Amino acid sequence: MNEQQILTTLRAHIGRFGSPIHRLATTGEITEHTHSALRILWGQLTYDGSDVEADRIGDVIEYVLQVGARPPVNQWTERTKKQP
Repeated sequence: MNEQQILTTLRAHIGRFGSPIHRLATTGEITEHTHSALRILWGQLTYDGSDVEADRIGDVIEYVLQVGARPPVNQWTERTKKQP
């Protein structure tokens, strides 16, 4: 999963300003709270029967686990626009 796919997947779930999901989508930052916020979202989507969207969030969860915690990424949104 590349950064553009992450941004596209999270766009509908950004939520309130400053939330872990909002920070990942807008800055690329991953904190100790990002994984749990995504797991909660995944659970809500699964419960609501939105299996395709839940699968996409599952892919973002895998990305977060692989990358680990990191500070905001310089020019995150500009970088994602340049990806195929």
